[in-house]
Amino acid sequence: VFQGPSPHTMRRLSLILALALCTSAVRATAQSGREQVLASVNSFFDAMRARDTTAMMQHVDTLTRFTLLRPNPNGGSRVMVLRPADFARAVTNPNQPPLDERMRNPLVQVDGDLATVWAEYQVRRDGNVTHCGYDAFHLARLDGKWKIINISDTFRRTGCGDAWPVK
Repeated sequence: VFQGPSPHTMRRLSLILALALCTSAVRATAQSGREQVLASVNSFFDAMRARDTTAMMQHVDTLTRFTLLRPNPNGGSRVMVLRPADFARAVTNPNQPPLDERMRNPLVQVDGDLATVWAEYQVRRDGNVTHCGYDAFHLARLDGKWKIINISDTFRRTGCGDAWPVK
């Protein structure tokens, strides 16, 4: 006669099931946060391409800094720090073709209301690659929205390869 699992076995199975459900929920939440962070960064790039400074400003905080490493004429690098309005003016210059910045292979880390994105980037003007490097974004979830609070990047004009396919 089969009497079914013992109470001890049932408690153990219930615990295993509860842990599995919690793990699935944590993974789903983490994936959702990752997607929201990437959506904010990609929307910022879309606004850059469109030269839409109003849309760009929706993705940054008033205290955001753009910390750019640029080559020195004598070798090495120098640090340039720009505020959002200065950066927006530089990338929306009507005397230049629009910038088309794309990233690939982003590594996203999220913990609570702080996120980082590390990704290879490539910038094009008129379809030609002008420079590339790596972007490092810091984002904060402020009032329920992911806002860029710092962007740092490296910069090189060589070794960038052909323009990546647009997805």
